[in-house]
Amino acid sequence: MWVITTAHFLALLGAAIILIAAAINDARVYKIPNILCAGLILLFPLFAMTSPREIEWDQNLMVFGLTLAAGLGMFLLKLAGAGDIKLLAAAGLWAGPHYIALFFITTALTGGLLAFVMMGLTYMRNRQNKQALAMAKVPIPYGIAIAFGGLRIIYRLSEPIFFAS
Repeated sequence: MWVITTAHFLALLGAAIILIAAAINDARVYKIPNILCAGLILLFPLFAMTSPREIEWDQNLMVFGLTLAAGLGMFLLKLAGAGDIKLLAAAGLWAGPHYIALFFITTALTGGLLAFVMMGLTYMRNRQNKQALAMAKVPIPYGIAIAFGGLRIIYRLSEPIFFAS
């Protein structure tokens, strides 16, 4: 039992590290490497097989597929970048049907806050340089918001380990 719990914890820890790495990379260069999204997907089976609760694989895969399909539409409309969509779908796999609403709400609220922060930073930068305000095309590293939403889900998924009754 100890080995299974350790493997489960390591899967959760690995997912958290990947989400943090994705956020940092997106903040630095506005890109989310495919290897991070793939790593998040590849860790999920270990998490599911070692979970103290039963994981409904088919429903988690359905959430992943629907999130990826909706994201493709957003990408085609140029509303989101490809890396953001892949990270969103990979984190959605972890959220599954039980936590997907919490994941989307957390991501959206964090993304809105991030947009205001980026707008403020752009405004301050433009005031210092005495340039005309150009905020319509401020790039937003939305991977930070997705990672924050994903970390909230990882926390919720870790509750059976840390708060076992």
